[in-house]
Amino acid sequence: MNRSSWFTTFAAWSGFLLTAGPAFAQPQSRDITPVRLGTPDQLKMPVQVPRGYAVIIGISNYKNLPPQGNLAYPEKDAENIYSTLISKEGGNIEFENVKKLVGPQATLANIKDALEVWLPSHAQEQDRAIVFFVGHGVTDKGGRGYLAPYDIDPKRIAETGYPMDQLGEVLSKKVKARWKMLLTDACHSGKITVDTSSAQINESLRGLPQGFLTLTSSRASEQSFEDAQLAGGNGVFSYFLVRGWKGEADVDPSDGVVTADELVTYVKREVRAYAKARGAQQTPLEFGDFPDDLILGYSPGRRQQIVATLPQLNNGSLVVEANLDSVQVFIDDQDYGTAGPEHALRIPGLASGVHHVRGVRMGYEPVTVDVNVLPGGAQTVSLRLLRQRTLKPAAKANFESGDTLWRRSSSSPADLAKAADFFSKALKDEPSYSQAALGSCRVQQAQGKAAEALKSCQRAIEIDPDYVEARTMMGALFMENGDYAEAVRQVQRAALQDARNSFVQSLLAEALFLADRPAESEEAANKAIDLDASSAQAFFLRGEARRAQKRFDEAIVDYNRALQSQEFGSSALRVTAYWAVGMGMKKHRSGYQFLYRSQKASAYYGLCAAEIGRENYLHAIKFCNQSLSVEKDDPDSFLLLSECYAQMFTRDNRRDYLLGAKDNLEAVLRVNPNIDKAPQLRGKLKEITELLGVVR
Repeated sequence: MNRSSWFTTFAAWSGFLLTAGPAFAQPQSRDITPVRLGTPDQLKMPVQVPRGYAVIIGISNYKNLPPQGNLAYPEKDAENIYSTLISKEGGNIEFENVKKLVGPQATLANIKDALEVWLPSHAQEQDRAIVFFVGHGVTDKGGRGYLAPYDIDPKRIAETGYPMDQLGEVLSKKVKARWKMLLTDACHSGKITVDTSSAQINESLRGLPQGFLTLTSSRASEQSFEDAQLAGGNGVFSYFLVRGWKGEADVDPSDGVVTADELVTYVKREVRAYAKARGAQQTPLEFGDFPDDLILGYSPGRRQQIVATLPQLNNGSLVVEANLDSVQVFIDDQDYGTAGPEHALRIPGLASGVHHVRGVRMGYEPVTVDVNVLPGGAQTVSLRLLRQRTLKPAAKANFESGDTLWRRSSSSPADLAKAADFFSKALKDEPSYSQAALGSCRVQQAQGKAAEALKSCQRAIEIDPDYVEARTMMGALFMENGDYAEAVRQVQRAALQDARNSFVQSLLAEALFLADRPAESEEAANKAIDLDASSAQAFFLRGEARRAQKRFDEAIVDYNRALQSQEFGSSALRVTAYWAVGMGMKKHRSGYQFLYRSQKASAYYGLCAAEIGRENYLHAIKFCNQSLSVEKDDPDSFLLLSECYAQMFTRDNRRDYLLGAKDNLEAVLRVNPNIDKAPQLRGKLKEITELLGVVR
C-alpha cells in the first residue's frame, strides 16, 4: 500500500471508531405499526374492510409417508382457520373467496393452481391476500426449502414438493393485493428426511421477499407443537391465531378491528407462554415490510358493543380524600396520584358507572371503595387506612441481619448467600414484608441472578405499589438486562410517585440515555440538579447526554463537576444498588460480557471522548490514560487512545503517533477479542503494520 492511499483509508477509519463513547444498543423500529382508531368519534365511523382472498392448506396424513411421519391436527387447524376467516366476526372474508385444500385435496397440482393461478387472478390491488399452510416442511440436500403437499415423495423432493422461494416469488410479484400475509406452521417433529431440520426450514422462510408480512410458528431451531389437551386437540400456533383473530388480540386499541400488529403481538406472547408453561420452547417470528394499515379482521358486533359503552360527554368527577399523607390512589388499577388530609385529589372526566378506588401506603393494609360515578356529578370519597402492618419480631430480626450483611461495601459471596437466607426467612415469616422482598432483589442482583431479582422486586411492588425504591431498583435491573424501554417506563413511574427525589430523576436520566434519548436524558438530569445541586450522578449523566448531542464544552464542565464530588465513586452508592454505571452491572457486547467501568473511570472516559469531539487530542490522551489508571483493561478507552494517535498521525505523520495507534489497537483486541467490528480492527492493525515499514 502506498503512503498517500493509506492516508485516505486511515481517515475513513477514524470516523468509525468510538468517538462518542460506548456503542449502546440502539432501539430497533418495528415493521408493524398499530392503527389507532380508538377515539369516540372514530369508533362511531364505519370501517372500510378491504375485500379478502385466502388459500388455506392443511395436511395431517400424507400419502407416501409411514404412520410415524404423519401429524395429528393440521387438518383441524386448517378448518378452524377457514371458519375464522369466513366469519363475519373474524376475518370477514366471503366464503367464495377462500380456497381450502385439506388432506387429499392438498396435492402439489392443486396447491400450484391455487397459489399461482387462482389467487393472482382474483386478488386485486385494493384487496387482502392471506396464505395459511400447516403441515410438514422439508429441505433437500442442498438446503432448499419446500412445503410438503399431500402427495410428496421423500425420494423426489425437488419434483414433488412446493418450493418456498417459489411461494415468495408468487406472493411478491404475481399477487397484486396491497395487503398480503403468509402464515406457516411447518416445523413439526417427525421430519420427512434426515437432511431436514427446523433451522433449515425456518431459514428458508426467512429468505423470502420482504414485501409482505410473514409469520412463522417458531424461530431458529425450535419445533412447532401440537397439544391433545388444548381445546380437544390443536396446534398451539393455529389455536392462538384463531383466538386472536376472533377478538382476543383486539386490545391496542380495542376498536373491533384486529390489525397485523395486534395479531402478531398476541400470537407471539401467548404461544411462547403456553409452551414455556409446559417445559417447551416455541416463539413465532414475524418479518417483512408492509403497509401500516394492514387490517386482518373486523367484528361489527364487537365494535357496536364498544361504542355502546363509550362514556358520554357529560362525565363525572371524584374528589378523593385520605386520612394519611401520601396515600397513592388507584382507580380501576390505574395510578392517579396521591391524596392526604390537607391534599384532596380531584379526578375529573371519569366515565359514569362503578369504579374501584383503592388507596395504598407503605406499611398499611390497602383500602378499596366502590363508587358509582354519576354524569355531571362530583362525589367525594374518603379513604381511611387504619390497619398498620405489624411485623413479627423474628421477621424483623432476620431482615436486619440480612440488611447489615448487604450494607457491607465488600460483601463476599458467602456474606451475600447469608444475607439472601436472612431475607428469605423474613419473607417466610411475613409474606407482606416488602422491604425484605427488595433486600432479596438487591442481593440476587449482586449474585448475578437477574431473573430471580426481577421477581423479588416485582413482589415488593405488588405488596406496596408506592414503594419507590423497589420500582427504581427494578428499573436498574432492566437497564442491566438491556431492556432500556422498560427501564424508562419503570423509573418514569417512580419519578411520578416521588417527584422531589433527585436520585430517581438521575436514574431516569440514565435510562433515557441508554435508550438513545439524549435530549430527554438531559432534561431529567436538569431536574435532578435543580432538586440537589450536589448530585454527582446528575452532573455525570448530563455530561453524557450533552456529549451525545455534540455539545462538548458543556459536557466537559459537567464531567469535572462530577469528579469534584466526594460522593462520586464512593461505596455508598452500592448500598442502594440503583446506579447502573459502575455498580458491577453487566453489559453485553459482541457476545463478550464485562463489568461496566467505575464511575470515576466513566467520567474520565467522557472527558477523553469530549476532547476528541473538540479535536483536542493531547488533552484527550491525558484523560483516557486517567480512565485506564482506574480501570486498566477498559477496551473502549484503548480504542479512543488509538483514534487520538491516528488523528495526530494524519496531521503530523510522526512515526511515534503511528506506534501509539498500533499499541492501543493491539490492547483493544487483547482485552476484548470479540469487540464490535473486531475483523475491521484487525484489518486496520495490519495496515498500520505495513505502513510502519515505510514511515521513518
